[in-house]
Amino acid sequence: MDARLRSRLEIETIHELLKELDCYQLLAVAPDCAQQDIDAAFRNESRRLHPDRHAAGASPAFRTQANEVFKAVNDAHRTLRDPDARARYDSERRQGALRLDEATRKEAEAEAAAKNDPSKAARTPKGEKYWKMALQCWNEEDFNGAVMQINFALSFEPTNDVFKEWLGKAKTANDEKKKGKQGNAYKIRL
Repeated sequence: MDARLRSRLEIETIHELLKELDCYQLLAVAPDCAQQDIDAAFRNESRRLHPDRHAAGASPAFRTQANEVFKAVNDAHRTLRDPDARARYDSERRQGALRLDEATRKEAEAEAAAKNDPSKAARTPKGEKYWKMALQCWNEEDFNGAVMQINFALSFEPTNDVFKEWLGKAKTANDEKKKGKQGNAYKIRL
């Protein structure tokens, strides 16, 4: 069989089964695969199923199918590449969902972004107040002030891991800054 014809038949078949395939099946990996296998599988599947490879001489209907399959592969990768989103997906998959719905995926992406964005770490209004002051002190390289403000924020949110992490960073930066201040060795006293 011609390779182009085989590829087209495969894309048409995947498109027909799209609603029945889960994210692992779309990326052609086992559900218990290692996290680093996800990216490699995505590169392989996206290269193999990319719509531009099959666009030459294809009907508009086939191009639409190829685009939908490719979009589903991208969505599967977006879901599985982040370990937290993957854990959430696995939990929903055990409950019968084949893929994350749009709202759940956006929520997972927002959580991942918040995890990487320290300005969104606070969960209470008072904690947020002191956290913003701590970040301002950090930006101004007033690490002693940052330590103090983070401690205040922690008094309102004692279980906030981001606060604890930044407290350690601020203490280290403050100690480094103190070590760097050795005074002027050439200062003349009169």
